[in-house]
Amino acid sequence: MIKALTQTTLDTSLYPLGIHSHEQRKSGPDTDEYIVYSLAGDGEEDHADDEALTKSAEITVRYYYRADMIETSAGRARVRQIEDIIESSMYAEGFSLPFGHFDGGDVDDIGYLVTVFDFEYWRVV
Repeated sequence: MIKALTQTTLDTSLYPLGIHSHEQRKSGPDTDEYIVYSLAGDGEEDHADDEALTKSAEITVRYYYRADMIETSAGRARVRQIEDIIESSMYAEGFSLPFGHFDGGDVDDIGYLVTVFDFEYWRVV
């Protein structure tokens, strides 16, 4: 459910802009920008009666973009635009981003920079 919601949300908001979303790892030809997401955890929260009332899914979304994009003001504006779209579309579907996003740099040493988002999705069991 959470993975499907994440995929649908990202596809709906980013696919029209030419950005594809992938679960776990990217496949296909190289592009200037792409998304990779993964489910980091889906834990239950117990309460006073020791019954699980809520579950909290943690989804990590990584926005990869070519490093040379930040060399121009138009490229930097595009990166900020996509970051804002990711946040707002996920918020609209009920995800929260308790610690904001952060720049991960060229974490894979592949010529792409990455912005990392650690979203949470709370739901009643």
